[in-house]
Amino acid sequence: MADIYQAITDRILESLEQGVLPGVGRPWDPSSRTPLIPCNAVSGRQYNGINVPLLWDMADKRGFSQDRWLTFRQAKEAGGSVRKGERSTLACFYKPMKREIVDDAGDPVMDEEGNPKEKHFAILRGFNLFNIDQCDGLPDDVTNPPATTIEGFESVDALDDFIDGCGIKVVHSLDRDVAGYYPKQDRVLLPAKERFHDAEGYYSVALHELTHATGHESRLARAGITDHDGFGTPQYAFEELIAQLGSAFLCGHFGIRNDAFDTAYIASWIQALRDDKRAIFRATGAARLAAEVLKQAHQENRALASTDQPQQESVKAMPTRRPRADDQDIELFGHQWPLGDSVKLDPTVDRGTFRAQVSRLKQLGYQFDARSQTWNYAAVAAA
Repeated sequence: MADIYQAITDRILESLEQGVLPGVGRPWDPSSRTPLIPCNAVSGRQYNGINVPLLWDMADKRGFSQDRWLTFRQAKEAGGSVRKGERSTLACFYKPMKREIVDDAGDPVMDEEGNPKEKHFAILRGFNLFNIDQCDGLPDDVTNPPATTIEGFESVDALDDFIDGCGIKVVHSLDRDVAGYYPKQDRVLLPAKERFHDAEGYYSVALHELTHATGHESRLARAGITDHDGFGTPQYAFEELIAQLGSAFLCGHFGIRNDAFDTAYIASWIQALRDDKRAIFRATGAARLAAEVLKQAHQENRALASTDQPQQESVKAMPTRRPRADDQDIELFGHQWPLGDSVKLDPTVDRGTFRAQVSRLKQLGYQFDARSQTWNYAAVAAA
């Protein structure tokens, strides 16, 4: 395919022009499916970034019952087959890269501060997936995996713990008619729960506003929040797209319908995607980082609140091996992946990426050494 960027953008545009954003529920159609984060049916590994709305979109359009996918070869190796005549769904592998700029003699070109200039680019390639509904003969462990809970959450009610523990002030009021995030106060204001028609409506709105809050200057510093130029502007419309996708990712993560959808910005999103075929990639990337920041903050706050085990036992419980690479880490760390036992972050990257890298390093088990300004893997440092 000559232009994957344009092909994927056209797919999302087709849905937007029909008034639909992939992954967002239809409150007017209670029978519509509740999408989960798409995963590979064989490995169980979740897809991320732009692939999430792409696979959601195709699952909705073709009426698939599950968000489980695999390649033609995987279906065959698992003992099944893709039914004759079934059409594949385009997904993509995306990896940001950077390279030093050199002159004709091969020497690095320096900037005004004496640092080597770098060229930023990305590797993008497409691949084809099939939903398990398009296959025959697959074993039960592929088509009907055992039920699992997501990071300890066993019910919608447990989302209260997530909202309370992600480090952002949330205030409820019986006399409020609208929800909103207020950057100057750095807090989310919501109507009282009883004013919502159902639990999923409340939680999807709350997660939408919390996604906005990740744009605060103390977190990911997104321009739509830090340099707010008024509601209805192209910049704020793009921030709304990030918040819609971020809440969709979180709802898919927790297994609830996302009913928080404001159609007022659809025209602006359509125009943004028509003007720039890479816009939807930036939006999904920012939404993924926002969701990860909220999940990481909750995990850290929950760990701090737990005093059941002494610190010494905690050190012993640290993993001796780092988690395997996934597409999110490759995208986040770029040329620094794979990470070694010691990592020195590039302070010249944008603030949002830098904060996301720090959060992910903590999650992976790294500890910061102020003297050397490096992040060292805790299990190695303790040995």
